[in-house]
Amino acid sequence: MAQPTAQQASPAPAAAAPQPWRLAAAARQDLPGLEWAPERRASALTRLDESGLPHTDQEDWRHTSLVAYVQRWMSNLTPVTRPATPAAPLPDDATVSIGIVDGVLQSPAAQAVASLRVYSLRSAAAEARQAAAELLRHSAALPPDSLVDLNTALLEDVVVIATAAGAAAELPVHVRMHGTGPALAQPRLLVDVAPGSRLTLVLEHTGAEGTLCNAVTEAWVGPGAQLTLVRVQALPDDGMLTETTRIELGADATLGMTSVDLGGELARQTVSIALAGPGASATVDGLFLADGHRHIDNLTRLEHRATGTTSRESFRGIADGHGHGIFNGKIIVQPGAAGSNAALTNRNLLLSATAEIDTKPELEIYVDDVRCSHGATTGQLDANALFYLRSRGLDPAAARQVLTAAFLREGLASIALPGLRARLEAQLQARLGGELAIAGPGTGPTP
Repeated sequence: MAQPTAQQASPAPAAAAPQPWRLAAAARQDLPGLEWAPERRASALTRLDESGLPHTDQEDWRHTSLVAYVQRWMSNLTPVTRPATPAAPLPDDATVSIGIVDGVLQSPAAQAVASLRVYSLRSAAAEARQAAAELLRHSAALPPDSLVDLNTALLEDVVVIATAAGAAAELPVHVRMHGTGPALAQPRLLVDVAPGSRLTLVLEHTGAEGTLCNAVTEAWVGPGAQLTLVRVQALPDDGMLTETTRIELGADATLGMTSVDLGGELARQTVSIALAGPGASATVDGLFLADGHRHIDNLTRLEHRATGTTSRESFRGIADGHGHGIFNGKIIVQPGAAGSNAALTNRNLLLSATAEIDTKPELEIYVDDVRCSHGATTGQLDANALFYLRSRGLDPAAARQVLTAAFLREGLASIALPGLRARLEAQLQARLGGELAIAGPGTGPTP
């Protein structure tokens, strides 16, 4: 039998299809103000080639798959056509309003505030660009993260919010990150809270149908400074969001953070807070409502690196219908962080037999002389509280709504902006079909 000739030999294996980040990077163009970016983008792409995007074989992602997220991205790799201006942030309270559409700053601050600077690297002066580049170099020194690398490789703008040393921003800053459609947006926000200054920041995610977003927010809170951060995810029902938030606290710095997830088909938030200076303190509150078929995943890491640091974290969630909620919270006390004081609690409520909540609170302690605690509960509405309300004349459905609303209202109590808190309560009321106003003290459930 004749041997096959070279022309008849089996064909060589086909080359692997380019990864989506390579295809997207090839389609983007260099932009003014981002001349510093090519080398950093190239490094990020190389790391992505090696690591790939997160997947369910990784412990931190075992409950959340990005397959549908990537499929949508691959179907919409062409650049988006941006509107001239976004929908303005709602005037919950007197605020400095900033609009970011598909990752690009669209509207400047509505009011001039002497102690505050807000600018885009695409239009900033050389001095401002240099200051922002210093922040980005500090960011590059942090442990690699594939979603941060994805954002760095494909970003189209960097928006910076910076306070003046020793100054208190007179008004809250309300940043609306808005997505216009299924092309993957890469918003990047840098927040520099100078030593001794104070800033209240509201970060709200909204979008059109099919919004797809990979957001990165990085904040540095200087010695003796204070940052109050309210983060709200209110995407449409088919919106998808991956979000990475990294915050570093200097000596005696203070962070108060409230996170609220109300919308989206898929929402994954990773929050890393480093208490890097002696006496730093962080209070983190979170709330999610995973009804319908929503998949909402929150992963938090609070790392104590210095002596006398304090953290308090309280997350609560509700799952209904076929919703799936995940909370993975970890407190890490590093060597050298003696005198740290930390507490983590997670309370969850299941309203249907088809809903699911997975919770995993963790402590890692590498030093003596600390006070740390953690705990989690998942359950249904308190039968005694339901009986009490029914004995006062409420039908079963109304009693359940009152208890559920009270549970959620407790999660919003840390928001000190009355207008924003009232709007969020109204959205929750509409979703629950109950009357939040009748959920008074002492009626909350105890899962």
